[in-house]
Amino acid sequence: MSILVELLPGAGPVLVVGGGTVARRKVQNLVEGGFSVVVISPAIDDAIAALDGVTCIRRPFVHVDIDARPWALVLACTGDRGVNRTIGELARARHIPVLVADARAESTVAFPALHRDGDLLVGVSTSGADPALAARLRDSVAEALGPGRAAEVAAARAARAARRTTEPDA
Repeated sequence: MSILVELLPGAGPVLVVGGGTVARRKVQNLVEGGFSVVVISPAIDDAIAALDGVTCIRRPFVHVDIDARPWALVLACTGDRGVNRTIGELARARHIPVLVADARAESTVAFPALHRDGDLLVGVSTSGADPALAARLRDSVAEALGPGRAAEVAAARAARAARRTTEPDA
């Protein structure tokens, strides 16, 4: 069992170890969410390197990388089971939330399939049962919501701010 929680960029930077396809999807979501991301991998996809807010370090992961900063989150997305396991162990020992891409049981967090429209963020999770199903369900939800919800969220934010001047609990 789990809950969905919205992690805010103020929590701190994110360490992503790995520079391939899986890392690219995760880094893209993190950047869209406003996070500062450090990617460590000998080979880093050009699409990752081109993203604003991403620092790329082209070398293998070393244990001290976990202690280099106060990470809000660590993602182990390498193609090496042993490296991913080690990253998970190091992060868990330091009580840093960690996603081990190839071993949900070694993770303390998971990424739902996300749909973003401005400040509207919808996540769908199957609790690891089938990420492809979660993506299809996310697409169905996004289609049902339709485009243009960002303006609706912005209007709701402004209305709430106005109400708060007279209703502190709004």
